[in-house]
Amino acid sequence: MFVFGLVLAAVALIALLAAVSGKLPKPRNAWLTFTISLVAAAGFLIASCITVVPTRNVGIVTSWNKPTGRTTGAGLQWTAPWQDVDEWDASGQTYAHLGEDCVWVTIAAQRRACIPVQIEWSAKAEKAPENWAAYREVDGKSRFEVFVERRVNPQINGAMTSIFASFDPLGVVDVTSDDAPAPDLNKTYKEPLITALTGELGDEIVVKSVAFESPRYDDPTTQAIAAYGQKILEARNLEIDKANAKTRAEITRTDASVDQVARCLQIAEKLSKEPGLCMGAGVSLTRPVGQAD
Repeated sequence: MFVFGLVLAAVALIALLAAVSGKLPKPRNAWLTFTISLVAAAGFLIASCITVVPTRNVGIVTSWNKPTGRTTGAGLQWTAPWQDVDEWDASGQTYAHLGEDCVWVTIAAQRRACIPVQIEWSAKAEKAPENWAAYREVDGKSRFEVFVERRVNPQINGAMTSIFASFDPLGVVDVTSDDAPAPDLNKTYKEPLITALTGELGDEIVVKSVAFESPRYDDPTTQAIAAYGQKILEARNLEIDKANAKTRAEITRTDASVDQVARCLQIAEKLSKEPGLCMGAGVSLTRPVGQAD
């Protein structure tokens, strides 16, 4: 627009020179051309000084497609005619991978888990000129979109891989019931993920929130969890069986002793002997109760 305004200004100047030269048979046409070109040039030059920056965006002021280091806020902005204002999105962004779109990561024992996560973040305005200059438009994507694709998302994926490397779903299996409840990832991994992202991208973005949903696992991991739960169940049943066997043995010994005493008491009563004789530890049913020692 600025260049077109300069062209029109040049046309107006040529028309003016032609009109005042007195060499044209109809100078009126030259004056008309001069007037129209001058008004149009002024309009284009004024328009090239005005830019409207959308709400929550940062304006990057450039001169001949090079950043000047100056930024603007949202709204109507004035610049020099040879300057432009490119937009850099400073609004809230969402890294959302929920449900079937969860993030697959490698966890403990080389198993695989799919982690549903949503991360809210925004770009820092003070880093906008530097990041704008570092990236170029590619395949119809804006500089900001390329920044997100090549800088932000890879760091988020890397942080997810790193913090979940030691995650072991077998650890959530309840050894008392062999149940495998869904782990509370928000309680365990929310703060580590925020810390990891802040360490890598803290100069460029602000992480506002992180929220996890229950993870899913690949088939081998799901089978390993089920097999582990079954082993816990079998081990618990074995302990129960051992305890029951011990109890039955004790009952058998007790029943044998009781039966022996009861038989002695019956014989003592029949022979009119003292029942105290049957209370000793050495009661024997092979010796008549009435026989002297």
